[in-house]
Amino acid sequence: DRMHGEVDRMGRLVDELLLLARLDQRPEIRFRNVDVSRLVRDAAEDLRMQQPGRPVVVAAEGAVLVRADESGLRQVLGNLLANVRTHTPVEAAVRLGVERTDGVVRVCVADEGPGLGEEDAARIFDRFFRVGSAEGSGLGMAIVQGVVEAHGGEVGVRTAPGEGLAVTVTLPSV
Repeated sequence: DRMHGEVDRMGRLVDELLLLARLDQRPEIRFRNVDVSRLVRDAAEDLRMQQPGRPVVVAAEGAVLVRADESGLRQVLGNLLANVRTHTPVEAAVRLGVERTDGVVRVCVADEGPGLGEEDAARIFDRFFRVGSAEGSGLGMAIVQGVVEAHGGEVGVRTAPGEGLAVTVTLPSV
């Protein structure tokens, strides 16, 4: 069982490294209209299935379109929620929201977990960076940043110890 677990972990690590290598080479992305609200609602439902006891609040009504690669945006949301599952207690609430303002779409994933100190927050997008002895490869947030930037967007964080973590992805709207 340990060997199978290690093989799975190494497989995920190789997949993440390959994705980052592809993003470094600035691949041509097949953009199409994607309803970000639907993706956020789907991601929230996935989280509810994985952690039924976690409070999840979603503000993503109606269709909000962006020109994007749907699988890339699904990966961004998946990585952000994987961080919530890994780094916060199951009773810590998470809020997912989508808003369109001034020609951009903002997607926010905010948790009520332990948050990060200033030094850790400054390194959150560094490859292989992990907080303390956290599980994982330390590539999830680097992938989030790479995918978002490949879409012409930006990603930012707001956090403080004891105040949770909020990650905001900003993308051009349609």
